[in-house]
Formats: sequence, C-alpha cells, structure tokens
Amino acid sequence: MYDNFSVSACKYTGSWDGLQSPDFMYDVTMSRSGTPSRDYYWPGAAYKLRFFAYAPKETAYVLSAQAEGIPTLHCAIPQEVEKQKDLLVAASDEIAGDADAAVRLRFRHALTAVRFVCGEDVQVGTVKSVTLRNVYSKASYDLNLERWSGWGTKVSFSQTLNKTVGAGQPITEEAQTFMMLPQTLPDNAEIEVIFNDGTKDHTLNAPIGKAEWPKGKTVTYRISTSSINWEYFLEVTSPEEFTYEGGTKSYRVTSYRKNSGGTIEPVAWEARFSEDGTTWSDEMPVWLTEFTASGAGGNTATTYKATIARQVGITANRHNDALKAMAPIGSMDAPYNLANSSGAATVENTANCYVVGAPGVYSFPLVYGNAIKNGEANRAAYTSTVSGRDILNPFINHLGNGITDPYIVNNSCVPAKAELVWQDAPSLVTDIRYNPGVDGGNISFVVDQNTIQQGNAVIAVKDAAGTVLWSWHIWVTDEDINNTIEVINHQNVRYKFMAVNLGWCDGEITDYAGRSCDVRFIAGGQTSEIRLKQLPRSEMAGGSHPYYQWGRKDPLLPSNGATKTNKTWYGANGAPSTANPKTESFPWGAGCIKNYIIKPDVMQGLEYGDNTFLNLWSANNNLKTANDNLVVKTIYDPCPVGFKVPASNAFTGFTVSGGKESSRVNGDLDNLRKGYLFYGEPNKTGPKIFFPASGRRNWSGFLDGVSKSGYYWVAIPYGGVSNIYALTVDLSFVWPLDYWFRARGLGVRPVREE
Repeated sequence: MYDNFSVSACKYTGSWDGLQSPDFMYDVTMSRSGTPSRDYYWPGAAYKLRFFAYAPKETAYVLSAQAEGIPTLHCAIPQEVEKQKDLLVAASDEIAGDADAAVRLRFRHALTAVRFVCGEDVQVGTVKSVTLRNVYSKASYDLNLERWSGWGTKVSFSQTLNKTVGAGQPITEEAQTFMMLPQTLPDNAEIEVIFNDGTKDHTLNAPIGKAEWPKGKTVTYRISTSSINWEYFLEVTSPEEFTYEGGTKSYRVTSYRKNSGGTIEPVAWEARFSEDGTTWSDEMPVWLTEFTASGAGGNTATTYKATIARQVGITANRHNDALKAMAPIGSMDAPYNLANSSGAATVENTANCYVVGAPGVYSFPLVYGNAIKNGEANRAAYTSTVSGRDILNPFINHLGNGITDPYIVNNSCVPAKAELVWQDAPSLVTDIRYNPGVDGGNISFVVDQNTIQQGNAVIAVKDAAGTVLWSWHIWVTDEDINNTIEVINHQNVRYKFMAVNLGWCDGEITDYAGRSCDVRFIAGGQTSEIRLKQLPRSEMAGGSHPYYQWGRKDPLLPSNGATKTNKTWYGANGAPSTANPKTESFPWGAGCIKNYIIKPDVMQGLEYGDNTFLNLWSANNNLKTANDNLVVKTIYDPCPVGFKVPASNAFTGFTVSGGKESSRVNGDLDNLRKGYLFYGEPNKTGPKIFFPASGRRNWSGFLDGVSKSGYYWVAIPYGGVSNIYALTVDLSFVWPLDYWFRARGLGVRPVREE
C-alpha cells in the first residue's frame, strides 16, 4: 500500500441514485493507517454515507471537481515507466450515518500491467528497447460505476533496456512493467522491439490493434526472433497515370517471406499515404475514393483497384479579366464618341457595329450605318452606280423612303428615345439615353467596370410611338480587331481578315490541377513506394458569336458555343432567357427591308429572305457569280468601322482546288476547338487563321450544326435572288463556294476595307 491515499464521501438521504456529490469529505488525504488529517463526525441516523478512495494521490490522477458529483479520476499516463504508478481504487457499500465504526475499504487494481518476456525461440542477444506504439494515454475512471471511459490521445511509450536475454527469460523486470490504461487498442497499435543479434540491430514489429487490455490484469507479450532468419520480398506495380476525369486503374502487390529451409509464407502488408512526400498518414486523400490499403500477401501478385475522383476544374475567362483591368474612359458629361478614333465629339466614321474595349461612358451619332466616312457624307453607302429591278437604289429607311442624308433626323424621322433590344451578358450596357442635339444628337450608354465582360448588345432609337428608326450593335471585346490576318485566295487575291468572327466571345477556360499521392507499402520491415498521379488539363469552352440573315445589319442571338442551345440573353426588362429569336413572315422586296429595320430582333421566317436585291451588302453589285470584285460597303453592312463583308472568292484559298474538298484542305482540323485552322498562303504556309464550326440558325429560329459545321456569308448572291455564296466549314469537308438561302442565320468574318 502507498503511504497515503485520497478519500471522498457522499452524505445523503433516501435511495442512492448516483447523482450525489462528495459533500461530506472531498479528496481528503489519508495516511497509510487510514487516519484523516482532521476529525470528521458521523452525521447521525438520518443520513447514509458512501466512501470512495484512490491511491496514490499524485499528479497523474486528477479528481473531478466537488460540484461535479460522484468523483471521477482523470488519468494521464506519464511517459517515463518509473513514474507509472499502479492505480488503486476503492468504493464502500452504503453505510449508516451513525455507524460509529472504522470504514473498511477494499482497494482494487484499476490499470493494466504490461510486461515482456522472451519466447522459447529467442536467440541470445540484446533487447535494446521496447515500445508500445499508438495506444491511448488518457481516460477517465468513474469511482462509483468502477469503469473507464473517454479514451483519447494516442501516444507511444518506450523504454531503453539494453538487456542481454535468451530463450524464456524476462525482458522487463517488475520495476520496468508498463502500467497502462485498460482499453481496446486502436487499429494501428503495435509493439516494436529493437533486438541486436550481436551483428546488427533488428526491428521486430507486431500489430496488437483491437486487442483488449483488461482492468486489473497483467498482459504478457512473448517476443520471438524467428523473423530475423527470414528473407522478405515486397513488390508493387504502380497503376498508369490518371487523366483529370479520374477513373479506376489496377495495381498489383506481391508480399511474402522465405527462409533458408525454402519455406515460403505470405506476409501481410499495409499502405500509408503522403501528398507532400514528407508527412505520412493512414488516411488516404479524399480524392482517392477507392484503394485497398492492406492485404494478406502472397508469393504471386494480387491485383487491386485504385479509383480517383474527377478533378474539379477552376473556370476563368482571361478576356473578361483583361476588360475589367482596363481604365474607364469617357464620362457622363463627355461620353467617348465611338464614331471618332480619339473619342472626340466630331463625327469621323460611322458603322452599324461599334467595338468597345474598356469600361466607360460611350456615345454614337444617329447615322445610318457607314453613311459618314472620313467626316463626310458617304453617298456610296446608300446609293448605287448600277440599276435594275434587283438593285436597291437608293437604300431605304424604316418608312421605305429612299435615304438622302446620313443623319436619321434629316430623313423625316423624329427620334424620341433609345432602348436596349437585347444583350447576351447581364448588365453589359446600362443607362442607355437618347440625347437630343445638333444633327439629331446622339445615344449614350454605360459599360460598367463591375459588369464588363465579352458580349454583344443591340440598342435601338425609337420615335414617340415606339417604332424603331434604326439600331446598332455594340460588341464588347478585348480583341484587337485591327490586328488582321492576310490570306491569299485561290485566285491570288489578298484579303485581310479580322482574326475572329463578328461579335465573337471567347469561351471560358477551365483548369484542372494535377495532383499526386505517394503510397508506401510496408511488409516485414520492407517498404516499396508508388505514385498515384492525376495529370493536369486545361479546357476551353466553345466560343460564340451572333448570326446574321443575309443583307441585314443587325445580329441575331448567339448559341452557347457548344450545343443547340442559345446563350443566355437579356431583354430590355433584364430578364434572362434562352428562347430562340422570334420569327415572322415578312413580305419580299422593300417590305422585307423595312421590317428588318423596324424589328431588329425578329427573323424573316421565309427562307428566301427579301428574295429581290443583289446589292444589299455590296452597293454596286449586279452579279450572281463568284468574283473578287470590289465590295462597296453599304449602310446595311453589319461590320464595324474599317471592315466589310468579304467578296465571294475570299475563302477559296482554304482548299487546293478553290472548291469543295474533303482531304485537300489548306488547313488542319482542330478537334479540340471544333473547327479548322487554315493557312494564309498555299501549301500550308503563312499565318494561320481559325474558323470555328459554330453552326447556324434556320429561318425558323432554331440552331443546328453547332460544334459540327460552320457557315460564313459573303456579299454576293449565287445564281439568282434566293441563294447566297458562303463558306461551309464541316468537320469532314470544306466548301469555299457553298450557297444557302438568304434567311439562314450564318456567321460573318469581316475583311478590311480597301
């Protein structure tokens, strides 16, 4: 018995329910003889008593607070074996409050003693140390219920012995006995013994996880050195690398041992994981969703499955980031004039499409398309030098009247307000205003730095009755449209193409980060490592652009760039939608042109379009055959300042023959971006220019061919008044002089004006 012990006692009436507090005595130190440090008097027959005691009374054992009720011991086993004191506990039965006699306490062992001895096969040698690894070191003992609970903190207990031993001899003497918490051992608990056989140290390991250390008992471990005479074999075959999509692949493990007598035995193995190559854990990464981390072993390879989750991509759009980084230009008092190269108020050059490359406040004059060029009226844009029933001359406004002046107000029109028709990005353009003034004033709008991104918008000016007088396309992009790409066609004529389609918006880039995990296999003291590796990847979503019915100035809604689904667009009320454009059967001839102007967001629902005019995009054209004649840009041309719809032969350099080809293409199919990368010069030389397979719209408004085919208008009709020459880029062929009905919605790839 220790020299002292602690006693607590509960005084109570009625029945014992375990909720009483040690209010009679609390943590009173008793000498070995059982004499308290001061006198305590029996409380009388009205009361009952229960006594609780523990020994020794020292820092490893902490009694719960008096107010917490029945005493509980909080135990933390010291690291040093010499400080590990056997815990003795006692609890009395119920005692009458007037017993007036000595209280007998029967102490019991509350810990588990752990000792080591040599088995009969241990050769003579030196046990240098013994270690209990990954066992619980903290718990609480209920003195009333006489049980342990709340195990926590896994640690290792070790002691250095350097003791010479032989078969059957003890390894730990009485003073070297580990005094441990009773417990069900953690799964990864093990014994480690360092044994020197006279030549070198050997590490002897044995798993003891899930075993029971019972309270008040002694557990004896017998050590064997037979494994020292075994040769161990561990071989692991790594799985192949994983893509960003993850998936399941196989790995193989062979693990066995062989002794000098030729006996072969399987050796169990286990795996540990490290994502940084330094820190190892039994827990595998969360993205490694299936992996067998242990096995029984064998002298033939066993195949297992490793499954890795699909990597989560991070999506960004560097073009939008570039736009947001631009310094704002213009102000509400002095908007940046898009019809002037420096933003000044003077009108220099106008168009139906204005390009915005930074946040700011902008304006443009109320001028029909490109009717002002180099600061002067550009009559060539709205009159023609040729004549005939299929020639429009002069070009007409929304009333069907011939245009006589560049300014809308000088053609019997009275603007009253300006409004958004649609935009394909939320809040792309805001604060749209009609500002009356000289020559009809202007329209101003804001591109906010917080919401700027690649996108397209259509703004209309209306009269007091709400009739559209004209409308303009605002293209927000960081693309330098003046950085053109020169292409030589089959007829050896040079064209300077815009690098992207009119209204182009690049797709977002999604980056999938690579990741890896080292796996260390352990068996019989042997280790083998493999690396599970998931490769990085970057993906670009398909870009998109608006579509155009031939001869019209206004863009129609784009696709989402990948499927037959529209890009989300927003009407004047700001509500999002993915609906197709509205369609309507417009009359042929001038009546169709009028409706194109009045209803910029409505498609002609008849396949032949206007079915009349040859010169809507080339003022002086009266031909229906392919040519390289000069295209005179008209007020219905949808291109920005300095650009126009190309001549019909512009694309013929994209095939060897200048005609339809499936293999003799002067370019390479780009399966990743879905389209063709053409060369600017014959024989696959010169600069490259990409044409996406971005699909088209039928005159019914529906999309088709997205990610499969691409279609591009030119300025010249084919053979009559119902069809127009066009470039078709299919993933199986290229046809530079294909032709389609006018009312189809195709893409436009502008060329620089001469």
